[in-house]
Amino acid sequence: MEYEQAREEEQDNNAPLIHSEHQKRRETAKEDEICLFTDAAISAKMKRTGQGIVARNWKGKIMRAKGIVNQYKGVPSKEEALAIRNAILMAKHVGWTKIIVHSDSKSVIDQINRSNDYEYNIATILEDVQELRTHFESCRFVFIPRSENEISHTLTQFAVKLVYDIEWEQDFPSWLMVLVRKEMMVVALFCN
Repeated sequence: MEYEQAREEEQDNNAPLIHSEHQKRRETAKEDEICLFTDAAISAKMKRTGQGIVARNWKGKIMRAKGIVNQYKGVPSKEEALAIRNAILMAKHVGWTKIIVHSDSKSVIDQINRSNDYEYNIATILEDVQELRTHFESCRFVFIPRSENEISHTLTQFAVKLVYDIEWEQDFPSWLMVLVRKEMMVVALFCN
């Protein structure tokens, strides 16, 4: 609960700026860029963590999705950083060369974009992220509010209940496609 409260407060403080930043991001995504949306969740009750990664092309079409589960009690910033690193590893494995990584963890995104002064508990993970980003023609990291990261958040909630990791490349579950269509309709209304 503390984790969720801290994230909500972080998002509320940045709400006016976030809306204009998100609108700008939608306009600047290029045809050959893949947008990776990441999120992480912790279930203290089950002593598990989950990560959700959703890859979409510049038009919003879902390209790949992955749910990752770990059997331990996690730390929020570490889990968010791991989700970002796993998204980059997935993109590298698939062969994408231009990516934009979106996360609703402002502190982790800020640390990545500053490229130094990392929190001690995630320093090694963020150093990995910095090294991995060199394998891409273009690799950007962008903070988005939770309200714009609902698909990966829902996937994360699903992942935390899994026994094994799961990944989809072409045939996506219907509940995931419903969320994508719903979001695309909202974006279409917003942009028109």
